[in-house]
Amino acid sequence: MHQPGDIIKDRYRILNLLGEGGIATTYAAEDLTLAQQVAIKVLSLRQLKDWKALELFEREGKVLSQLNHPGIPNYLDYFQVDQEGDRRFYIVQEIAPGQSLQDWVKSGWRPTELEVREIAKQLLDILVYLHQLTPPVVHRDIKPQNIIRQSDGKVFLVDFGAVQDTYRHTMTSGSTIVGTYGYMAPEQFRGQAKPPTDLYGLGATLLFLLTHKDPADFPEKRMKIDFRPYVNLTPEFAEWLENLLEPVIEDRFKSATEALALLQGKRERIVPRSASNLQPAGSRVVLEKTPRQLKVKVPQPKLQLYHIFILLFSIVWLKTLVPSTLSVILSGNLFMVLFLVPFWWVGLLSLSRTLRHIFVYSNLSFDREKFEISWFFLGTKRTIEGNIDDISRVEVSPIPGMSSENKVLNCALEVGVNSYRFGSGLTATEREWIVTEIADFIGKPKFIDR
Repeated sequence: MHQPGDIIKDRYRILNLLGEGGIATTYAAEDLTLAQQVAIKVLSLRQLKDWKALELFEREGKVLSQLNHPGIPNYLDYFQVDQEGDRRFYIVQEIAPGQSLQDWVKSGWRPTELEVREIAKQLLDILVYLHQLTPPVVHRDIKPQNIIRQSDGKVFLVDFGAVQDTYRHTMTSGSTIVGTYGYMAPEQFRGQAKPPTDLYGLGATLLFLLTHKDPADFPEKRMKIDFRPYVNLTPEFAEWLENLLEPVIEDRFKSATEALALLQGKRERIVPRSASNLQPAGSRVVLEKTPRQLKVKVPQPKLQLYHIFILLFSIVWLKTLVPSTLSVILSGNLFMVLFLVPFWWVGLLSLSRTLRHIFVYSNLSFDREKFEISWFFLGTKRTIEGNIDDISRVEVSPIPGMSSENKVLNCALEVGVNSYRFGSGLTATEREWIVTEIADFIGKPKFIDR
């Protein structure tokens, strides 16, 4: 439609072609009024094959005019020009300096995991902004070609005309899908794009950066990209990336905010309540569940007034025993030493139980073959690992040795002759919920003592 040197609207001089899409063409141009380079996207009415495309182009201009984020080139102008036998529509934006991630990779750039993490954080910050608008703006076409990176590492998200691509891909068949197939979430093919849809495109883009391989070329397991054998990542980042690429939208992070927070290590992921997830409202337990893995983090119980009372009582109790015990030992009275032993046992037992209740927390991890439980106490850690096949059942039961009147219930894994306990500080509802989730995931029976 235009050649270098063409002047549009007596203001914009075409410099060169930037790219051609299904219905629009983008040029680099010079704004003669402001003496700056801009990007101009052009749609020709004469070349339209569907009136829907014009509606979507105009919608793109309207959306861009409302955006204000440092990671999105600023919207500058929207206008139309009538020519003989044609009407052309134009969107003008600031031009994003740098090269697309696609071009960076073509030039031989192989980013480290740390660099990919930084790109992910910047893009998630942009998506957080877009998705929190009213109504949310879903980009729908997150892919390497639409992300511009400067040499200093700063990235920009461009090309908000993906609504047209979505319409074209879902309304036509054949090779038109192939170009972006690997970056499109399954629900997008059904015309049901939502904010988590952009997270799938982000995950596919990051995978391309890490492997230099198109996501569509990876093998799949149960409709999910099986990338782990082809890339060497830290376990935490691999699991995070795997969540972005969940084919079922309900299994993906529910928002860019959640994905960014977990990537930055600010908080754990809490699974939202649903028919299959009965997490009690207000529970501080963190549960992460994917088709391949279940993780449960049982936090330290909230400090209660009676904990402080028992702790102080135990300390005072033991402190009063010290001088009398020393006196008895020095006197050589064996009978009195034996007499004091039960008093020491009561004080020490009360102190240890209270300290464990206040300071102990545990993490559990299950996959289809192995399990791991870790207990943390005042900077120390104890870990048990084993096979799922060795677990006989998951239960809520009393601590052995407690009377029926004073029994303390906690959760337990029964593994052979051993019983691994956790969660004594949880409510009855939380214990039943956790035991049910674990038993369902590993396919073992459960028992709940009420």
